[in-house]
Amino acid sequence: MLIHRYILGNLAKLFLGACLVLYGVMLIVELVKLGRLITLRDVDVLALALVPMASIILPMALIFSILMVLEKLSVESEIIAMQACGIPKRSLYVPILALSFACMLLHMGIATFLGPLSMQQIKERLAARAPEKVFAFLNEKEFIDTFKGITLYIESVNQRTKTLGTVFIETTGRTHSVIAAQKGTLEARPTGILMKLSEGSVFMDAKKTTTYITFDEYDFLLDADLSRELSIRKNEVATQPQLARLIRENPQPKYVKEYHNRYAFPLISLILAVVGMRFGIQKPRSPRYTGMVVGIGTIVCYYLIFLMADRLVKGRSLDPVLGAWLPDAAFCLILAALWAKDRLPGRKGGS
Repeated sequence: MLIHRYILGNLAKLFLGACLVLYGVMLIVELVKLGRLITLRDVDVLALALVPMASIILPMALIFSILMVLEKLSVESEIIAMQACGIPKRSLYVPILALSFACMLLHMGIATFLGPLSMQQIKERLAARAPEKVFAFLNEKEFIDTFKGITLYIESVNQRTKTLGTVFIETTGRTHSVIAAQKGTLEARPTGILMKLSEGSVFMDAKKTTTYITFDEYDFLLDADLSRELSIRKNEVATQPQLARLIRENPQPKYVKEYHNRYAFPLISLILAVVGMRFGIQKPRSPRYTGMVVGIGTIVCYYLIFLMADRLVKGRSLDPVLGAWLPDAAFCLILAALWAKDRLPGRKGGS
C-alpha cells in the first residue's frame, strides 16, 4: 500500500538520522574515555567498534523514530485524514512492526556473531599495537596501577627519548617485591615494554625468606595486555557457539546469563514498537512529546530491571536464565495489563 511506503519512508529517514547522531555521540564518549589508548589514527578499530555499539543504538533510534513519526501524523491531523479516507488505524502499525522486526533480527545477529567477532578483532589489533601505546600510561609523579599486579611511580618521564628518572616498582603475588632505581630507559618489545633500570636495589619478601640486593643494571618487563583498560571480558569476544563451549567447560552464571541475554535483549525492539504504538499517537490537545517521555522512561526502566537482574545473578540469588529474560517478561506483563485495561467497557485504547 502507498500509505505503508509513506510511513516506512518517514521511519527510515528518522531512524538513520538518529543512528548517525547516536553513533557520533558514542564515538566521542569512547575517544574521551580511552583517549590514551585509542586515537583518531586507529580508524580500523573505531570502525570495528561501530558493530557492538549497534546493540545500544538500534533500540534507541527505533523508539525515537516511531514516536516522532506518530507524533507528526497526529499533530498534522494526517491520521484523521487517513481514517476519513477509510484507511484503518492499524495500517500504521504494519511498517512499524516491519522495521522493528528487522531491527530485532539485526540486533540478534550482532549480539550472537558479528559483535563478538568485532571485539576479537579490536582486541587483536590493539594487542599488536599495545607496546607502543603503553608509553602513554607512564605519567610522571603518579601512582600507576594499569598493569596487573604492579604499581609504578616514576619521578620523571621523557616520552621523546623514552628515559626515566627515579623509578619505584611494587609487585604483588607469590612474592612481594619493591624495586627502586635512579634511572632507566624504555624499549618496546613484542610482549610489552622492557624497562632497563640502572643504579638501584631490589627488596623481595617471600613466605619464608627476605632478600635484598643492589644492581647496576636490571631488566623489568611490563606486560602489554591492556584488557583491563579496554574492559573487554572473555565472554564478550566469544561467538554464540564459542560461548556455549565455554559454558560446558565452566558453567559460571555470568556466562549462562550472557548466552541468554543475546537472545533476550534484541526483543526490546518489539517491546519498544508496542510502546511506541500505544503512546505515540497523540490526541489533538495532548501535551507534546508525551510519547517521547514514555519511550525514554521505557528504556530507563528496562535498563534498571536488567541491572537488578544482573546483580541478583551475580549474588546467586536468581537463576541466570531467569535473570536474562526477566526484563522482557516484566514488560510483556505490563503491556498485557495495559491492553486488558484498554479493552474494559467504556474505554478507548490509546492505539
